[in-house]
Amino acid sequence: MNIQLSQKIIEAVVRLGVRDFLVCAGARNSPLVMTLEKAQGINVMSFFEERSAAFFALGRARRDNRPVAVVTTSGTAVAELIPAAVEATYSQVPLIFITADRPRSYRGTGAPQSIEQVGIFSHYVERLFDIASTEETFHFEDWSGHRPMQINLCFAEPLIDAEVPTLKLQEHEPQKVKNFSPAQTK
Repeated sequence: MNIQLSQKIIEAVVRLGVRDFLVCAGARNSPLVMTLEKAQGINVMSFFEERSAAFFALGRARRDNRPVAVVTTSGTAVAELIPAAVEATYSQVPLIFITADRPRSYRGTGAPQSIEQVGIFSHYVERLFDIASTEETFHFEDWSGHRPMQINLCFAEPLIDAEVPTLKLQEHEPQKVKNFSPAQTK
């Protein structure tokens, strides 16, 4: 189910106009990393550190006038995205944070790398989706693109739970940010 969920999310994000995925690999986001590795038609860039990836994404989204996705593992890695989320909010830059998480049942247990990721960005994201299965519905197309969006994916063990097929993606024009223009500074 993790690989299927990863494919479903990546396909949905590409339909929003994402062409660039900035990946900070870790164990928990390995279903996403493996799916992106086999994806065609997108740009995948690897980053060692989440804060740098998020600020690079901010610059790329401004430059290209389209949303950019940052993919992280769980735990404090997600917290490293907060400064860029704040900047993106006030600059109206379309960023998508795809954050891997432990199963929902781990929340509040003190399990390693299971900080509270849901709500970590407070009002610095326009939309938050906490998704644990392919059966859950989500409407990413409701996102305006004027503030970041977080897609928090709950992955259970085993993380790589299926063969990872090639994912052929077609480029899409940004649907919700066609008239995107960063806030003007005085």
